[in-house]
Amino acid sequence: YIFDIYNYNKIICQIYNYFHFLNFLEYFNKTYLYKYDIQYWNYYNDINHITNNASESFNNYLKKLFYKKPSFYELIYHLKREESLSYYNYKRKIERVWKKKKRIILTKTDEIYDSIKKYKKKESELIDK
Repeated sequence: YIFDIYNYNKIICQIYNYFHFLNFLEYFNKTYLYKYDIQYWNYYNDINHITNNASESFNNYLKKLFYKKPSFYELIYHLKREESLSYYNYKRKIERVWKKKKRIILTKTDEIYDSIKKYKKKESELIDK
């Protein structure tokens, strides 16, 4: 199917003298149609990837992780933490000890409640001293 589309577009480009697009089609043909198996182009059935590109997915994850621009050291800290998590998840997957983690979704109210609990605990520790 994709080869039919490629051939059709190539013929149209030759008829109408679209040389730039014809050059692009040749590049696409050499780079993607023959070097990569078409079945791996799309991750639609792969539940580990939400987007077609794993780096896009990770970029989206980082955007959600940092609601504001982090300092350099915060960024390094979080990237190192993510790297270690990825490694351990990979190890668990290889050892077949892999279960999907349930994602805990906190609302702003939950975050405020957690912050209040932390401050109360710190306050009681200070009073006890």
